[in-house]
Amino acid sequence: MSAPVVLAHARQVRDEIFRHGIDLYNEPATADSGYFYTPDELEMLLKAELVGRSDLAGLPVKTRGNVAKTLVCAALGYDAPKSFKRVSPRLPHPAIDVYAQQSNNLQIWNQEVDAERRYVILILSEREIIDVRVVAGADLAQFDKTGKLTTKFQAARIDDSAGSVLVSECDTDNFIARLAPSTHASPNSPVAQPEPGGVLAVGEVYERLLRMVGQTYVDPGIVQERNRGTVVHREACERLGTGTFADNGQFPDILSQLVEVKLQLARTVDLGLELPSSDTPLASANGVLDVRDVRYAIFYADRHDSSFTITSLVLTTGADFFDEYRQFGGLTSNAKLQLRLPNAWFEI
Repeated sequence: MSAPVVLAHARQVRDEIFRHGIDLYNEPATADSGYFYTPDELEMLLKAELVGRSDLAGLPVKTRGNVAKTLVCAALGYDAPKSFKRVSPRLPHPAIDVYAQQSNNLQIWNQEVDAERRYVILILSEREIIDVRVVAGADLAQFDKTGKLTTKFQAARIDDSAGSVLVSECDTDNFIARLAPSTHASPNSPVAQPEPGGVLAVGEVYERLLRMVGQTYVDPGIVQERNRGTVVHREACERLGTGTFADNGQFPDILSQLVEVKLQLARTVDLGLELPSSDTPLASANGVLDVRDVRYAIFYADRHDSSFTITSLVLTTGADFFDEYRQFGGLTSNAKLQLRLPNAWFEI
C-alpha cells in the first residue's frame, strides 16, 4: 500500500479506538479486532503526529519518559492515565514500549526483550522530536553486538544421525484456517505479509527445499556465520519461488511463507527470544498468527576449506518442534541491555 493509504488507515484505527474509548490496559489488540496498528501504520501515524513537537525539550529523563508515553497515547487515540502502571509492555493494548532517545545507545532496564512487542523510539534533537522509529522486539537483535539477544533459548536434535525429515505432516490448524496453504501457490516477496492463496503447504515447502541437500556453496569465511546463512536464505527464497531475495532482519526470515531458515554447522540451534512452540502472537504477521505456526527449515552442513555442503534438512512447524528437538538452557538477558541503534537515525 502507498504511504497515504497506510496513514489514512492508521487514522481510521485511531478514530475507532477514541470513539469506543478503548482502555489502554486491555489485552493486546490483534488484526481481527479493528483496533490493531501494523508496525508501518504505527510509525507513519506517530511521525505525522509527533515530529516537530517540542514537548520533551529540556525535561529530566524520568519526566521525559512519562511525557513521551502520554504523547504516544494521545496520538494513537488512547486516554493517557495520570500515572502509568508498572506493567509490561507499558502500553499493553497497542503492545508497545516507548523510548525517547537523543543518542544511539538504547538501554532496556530490568526486563527481557519481548519478541512480539513493538518498541517505539522517539528520536530527539535538543529542541524537538525529529523522527520516530518502530522496531519489533524480534528485530532488535540486529542492533545487539553482544549476542545476548540471539541465544536466550537453545535446542539440539534428539537423534543427530536421523538425516532429512519432514516432522510435520500438515500445518497448524490456525495456519490452515487463516492462509489455506496449497501445493500450487504463487509466493510473494519474502518480506510481504502471508496471504491466502499465496502460501505453500508445509509438505510442499519441504519438497522444494529438500533439493538443496547435497548442494555445495562457496563459504564466505570461517567467521562469516551471518553471511553464510544469507547464502542459504537466498537459495531458499529461490527454491520457494518468491521471485526475488529480500531480508529486513525480521522473524521469520521468509515472512510471505512464514518460514524461518537456519543453517547449522554445529548441533546447538539458537532459537532466539521465543520457543518455537509458543502461542505468542507474531507481530510481524500483524498478530493473527502465532510463533507456533511458523515453519522452521533447519539445514545441516559440513564445511570444507572454502565451501560448505548441505547434508540434511529438518522441516517442522513450531508446534511440532520439540517432537524432533530437546530444549536446554541458554543465555538470558542481563538487568540492563545496551543496543546500538543506527547512527543514520540521528543525522536528520
